[in-house]
Amino acid sequence: MEYTSLETRQQSSIGQTLTPPTGYSRADLHMHTNLGDGWASPARIIEVAIARGLDLIAVTDHDHIEGAQRVADLLAKGDYPLRMITGVEVSTRQGHLLGLFVKKAPRHMRPVEESIDAIKEQGGLVIVPHPFGRLVPSLSRAKIETLLAKGYAIDGIEVFNPTPANSAMRPAVRAANQEWKLAETGSSDAHFWQHIGSAYTLFPGNDPEALRRAILERTVRSGGQELPSVRLSPGIYVAQCAWSWFVDPPRRIMRRMREK
Repeated sequence: MEYTSLETRQQSSIGQTLTPPTGYSRADLHMHTNLGDGWASPARIIEVAIARGLDLIAVTDHDHIEGAQRVADLLAKGDYPLRMITGVEVSTRQGHLLGLFVKKAPRHMRPVEESIDAIKEQGGLVIVPHPFGRLVPSLSRAKIETLLAKGYAIDGIEVFNPTPANSAMRPAVRAANQEWKLAETGSSDAHFWQHIGSAYTLFPGNDPEALRRAILERTVRSGGQELPSVRLSPGIYVAQCAWSWFVDPPRRIMRRMREK
């Protein structure tokens, strides 16, 4: 793959590849494949992530890990300068939840408390994606505070999410986390390859276990959008929404039927 040439061709619309500080690596911990409700194939995700200078990615399709497994299989077949962790975006009754370092997807549409337990039981980390968001199912400030008061182990919160679902909430999330002191992550929540790496998490070290340790020790740093993110045509967003509403849900049902 010609990673450099792809980056050069897209330079005017996606901005420059950023070099992390010495001793730090750059991870995008929230993105979707076309095996879920995203439009990027697993192979395309690998190509673009490398071109954007990412060191590590988490693939987090809704309620299944098939896309993550496909990316892992492709990485295992080649000598790529990219590492990944298996993740999932869980649909709970109170909003979405990210599970990182999971081995299987928790059942969807359960209470968020049960979903947290299901992630933790398999050694995963719990991240709150697009907190306070209004355009997609998201955990509210009141719900997060209730969970923390009850002792539920939330490891991190997605402070930097550049999508319309959350970008306006960033100041409120940062302010709330002054009290909560959760690990602050940044992620693109990319459903299109053009947006991969538009937000990221910096962490000391260079491998998945270093990332895990940095989240638990609260040494990660969130960032992104030093340059404006790529604007796509309204029709593309409409088509992706239709895919998310009408194409992906039946595929999720079929996956659950196969698992029974």
